[in-house]
Amino acid sequence: MDRDRMLDAAEIVAERQGIANLTRDAVAAEAGMSKGGLLHHFPSKDQLVEAMVVRCAENWRAYYMDAYARTPEGPGRMTRALIGHCLTDVHAWTDQLRRSSASVFAALAQNPALIQPMRAVYRDLHGRIADDGLPPGVGEAVVATTDGLWLDWVLGLVPVNQKLLDRVRHALEGMLARSQPRRPPRKRKAAAKRAGGRR
Repeated sequence: MDRDRMLDAAEIVAERQGIANLTRDAVAAEAGMSKGGLLHHFPSKDQLVEAMVVRCAENWRAYYMDAYARTPEGPGRMTRALIGHCLTDVHAWTDQLRRSSASVFAALAQNPALIQPMRAVYRDLHGRIADDGLPPGVGEAVVATTDGLWLDWVLGLVPVNQKLLDRVRHALEGMLARSQPRRPPRKRKAAAKRAGGRR
């Protein structure tokens, strides 16, 4: 799709030159298309940058909703979806995802008003977490942990590898298991049957 190809190119240019030095000429060249074709979709640089932020936000919404759809029903479904699909395979943490996230950070630093699309997505996610059927704070702790890892990774503060994801996932799964009410033990019927047979 041409629009995604242009936004991919814009992220590459933003990473290479910085968001302040992003030009539509450079984006068109990176995308291998004419500047006129780019201007047809994005008449201004501001619209191009805004589209980068919106795409990043909506990709995150699509990701966690797809994870939710593939997670078994029951208490903590949204929370379990985040643990199972964000913290399972390090190969899902792609260079394209890091570049897209870094571009959004740069865009927000230049124009804080662009935070609205991301804020709307997080409002939706936290609403789902609040209605997840878990004790207060459990789902929020999972979101905060996932976001913290993501931030460390995007900013290059801490490398994310499979061992780290496994450790964090196991810790969160343990917390989640402890938050669930314990089921009462099943009554054994064998004793009752033996008692009945002695009549």
